[in-house]
Amino acid sequence: MRPTGIVRRIDELGRIVVPKELRRTLRIREGDSVEIYVDENGNIVLRKYSPVGQLKAMSHDMAEALAESSGLVALICDKDVVLASAGPGAPDLSDRAIGRAVEKSMSERQVLLVHFSGGGEASSIVDPGDDGFVIVSAAIAPIIVDGEAVGAVVVGTTSNVTTVGELEEDLVVTAAGYFARQVG
Repeated sequence: MRPTGIVRRIDELGRIVVPKELRRTLRIREGDSVEIYVDENGNIVLRKYSPVGQLKAMSHDMAEALAESSGLVALICDKDVVLASAGPGAPDLSDRAIGRAVEKSMSERQVLLVHFSGGGEASSIVDPGDDGFVIVSAAIAPIIVDGEAVGAVVVGTTSNVTTVGELEEDLVVTAAGYFARQVG
């Protein structure tokens, strides 16, 4: 663990304020859940809770199955990052921040079919990395549990020649529904 240099008092109700700078850096928003751990040295560790993240092994299996059945790139995401990725030519995108299109699908709780013509805009599925990997056409379905979007399933292509359609939309909707049942 690295020190932050920030010290906070615990109030009379046992509460502690997590500084705004840390919340912003860790993408912890008002209303987010935080898990509390105690490590072997007795240190208290806070970690942002991800209900979909609890299903990491299943996320990898689902991404592999979706990629294999569609021949495209498949991503399983929580509210902030990619948990699992698979597909032809796809690097490991785990822990890469999700992009604007995935955030929009979750915030609007709607399935989206997105197509980009290239350029910087194409990075809206996942944040661009040093590898130059971009998805230019994708179907995105939010994972909805108790009315709240807790993640998303994405199937997409890196080809400017191919686009996704109804079949890929059906795949992500089915996978998102499955995850919702497992989480809920």
